[in-house]
Formats: sequence, C-alpha cells, structure tokens
Amino acid sequence: MSTRKTTAERIEVAKIEKAQKDAEIKRLMQQQKAEERKARNHRISKRGAHLESLLPDTIMLSDVRFFTFLEKTVANDYGRRALAALVAEQNKENAGDSAADDEKPTTKPAQSAAAPGTANESRTENGARQAG
Repeated sequence: MSTRKTTAERIEVAKIEKAQKDAEIKRLMQQQKAEERKARNHRISKRGAHLESLLPDTIMLSDVRFFTFLEKTVANDYGRRALAALVAEQNKENAGDSAADDEKPTTKPAQSAAAPGTANESRTENGARQAG
C-alpha cells in the first residue's frame, strides 16, 4: 500500500528544500563576492606595481603627497579626456568581439571616468577626503 503525503507534509518538505536552496544561494553569492574581491585586489596590486615601476620616485612619497601627485597629473581634464578615449576604444573592441562571437558573455559596463580629488576636495594628513 502506497503512502501518500498529506498537504501539510508536502509543505514541510517544500520548506526544507527552500531553506536548502536559500543556503546554497547564499554560499554561492559569498563565493562570487570573494572571487570579485580577489580579482580587484590583484588588479590594484598589479596596476600600483606598474605605476611604481614607471615612476620609482613615487615610492618615497607619503600617501598624502602621492595622492596629490596623482590628482595633479592624472585626475585632471587631460587625464579624464585620455581615459574617456581609452574607455571608448575598449568599448568599441568589446562590441566588435561580441558581434563576432555572440556566445561570449558581455562585459561589465565601464565605470564613470570621474576620478578622485575633485577641485573642491583636499586630503588630510591621514589621506581622508575633506570638502573645502
């Protein structure tokens, strides 16, 4: 004789399965965040190391002076225009790649070219931004 589950029993089973799926989703999201964090840390380290290799005198600068150097040399109108041109070039390449191969995943859209250190900001001794 086969035993059929009551509606209440099926609800309980569904709740247990849902809890398991929710836990799996949470675990996968944490794994994805960890992978993204590792990729970001690697990118920051690689780019910072390349900057130091191009400009070794920046190594001896304090953080405040280094950030000031970047703001005066890179985070200005010329730097923003150069970045915008490179981003447009990259987007064009990405669009060409995806048109040639529609099965490739699309890339994350580029973030805004607004660089830190706008004209109304300065840095305090510990490197924090201060309006003024």
